[in-house]
Amino acid sequence: MGKNLKVKECGKGICQRKDGLYYARYVDKAGKRHEKYFKTVPEAKNWIEDSKYADKHEDVFVADDTIVDEWFDFWIVIINML
Repeated sequence: MGKNLKVKECGKGICQRKDGLYYARYVDKAGKRHEKYFKTVPEAKNWIEDSKYADKHEDVFVADDTIVDEWFDFWIVIINML
């Protein structure tokens, strides 16, 4: 848990720099670290949650013109392998 300049908890993956900006970071499922700077803690928390959600669900992709049989085959073969 990171802390701000007043030694209060900011949340997991978030800390405050000396210039007042909040520093948020997380590690994706591939092991790559992502980081970004924000003015407020809620912005940083929202970015972390949105990024983690996108990282978790990025593998599920279906084209717009997919028919039901193709979707079923995709689901059985690809999704069940994960």
